[in-house]
Order: sequence, then structure tokens, then C-alpha cells
Amino acid sequence: MKVNKVFFTENGVSSIMKIIDKHELITEVGGALVGYQELDYIVITHASGPGKNTKMSYDSIEIDGKHATNYCNQLNEVSGHKLYFLGDWHTHLSNNLNPSNRDLVAIKCISKYIPIEYRDSLIAVIINHYEPLETKVYSFDGGRRLKEVLYFITPNPLWIEEYI
Repeated sequence: MKVNKVFFTENGVSSIMKIIDKHELITEVGGALVGYQELDYIVITHASGPGKNTKMSYDSIEIDGKHATNYCNQLNEVSGHKLYFLGDWHTHLSNNLNPSNRDLVAIKCISKYIPIEYRDSLIAVIINHYEPLETKVYSFDGGRRLKEVLYFITPNPLWIEEYI
């Protein structure tokens, strides 16, 4: 089902902010997003860091796939399969938060590992590295583009507390 809105839990937002705060301001940083989907909206509950084998530069990032997969699988396991991989997040070192061609190529590559019925649920989040509250969220249409969607910050659902 296509995604029309994304909700970031307080835990999801604070995880991302802590990772950005620890990172130098000379390269992009990012990671995987974990949460769940209800109808046409997604709830992001957790965010990973990039992993030790990530390749980062001023204008690109290639997240450590093994690290991201392990992070997502662990949360999926401990949550009884309620939480799962939903996409990725990364920073841009500019005010331009539009997805680059590399961003589109990356999500297309990721989508090949997702069952076809869930590809419309993949999202990409781009954050201004210098002003992290400036954020854009994009939904992958399963084909050729990323479409900007609305996002909101929400308190942690009570059942999530045991996985934080």
C-alpha cells in the first residue's frame, strides 16, 4: 500500500539526532529505519547508525549493508516480527534536501530485496546535516521515483517501550 504519511516516534528522532551529533560535519551520515506500517502511514520507531564499513564522503554515503541488516533483523526478532525495515535515512551537507540520482539508485537497489507487495512502503529520509530539524521524507513509488510525503513527530507507543 502506498505511503501518504510518516510518523517518527520520539525514539526514532532521538536516535537519528544522537548519531548526527556524534558525527563530524565533513561527510554525510545515515542508517536504516525500522518501524511498522498501518494502512497508508508508516511509524518509524528506530534508526540505526551507518556501521563501521560504511563509505562516506561530502556528497554521498554507502551504508554498511551487513550492519543495517543485522540491526533490522535483531529488532524484528525481539519484537516478534512487529518491527521491520522500512527504508533509510541520511544527511545532506547542504540546504538541498531533494533526492539525488544516487539516492534514487540506492532505493531501487534496496527494493530488489523487498517482496514486491511491500515496495510501495519503502521510504527515504533526507536531513540537513547542519540543521537536523530540516527534513524531507520520500516514499518510493515502486517504480521510477521518490514522492515527498508529510511527516510528523509523535510520542512512543507504549508497546514500543520494551524495545528501546
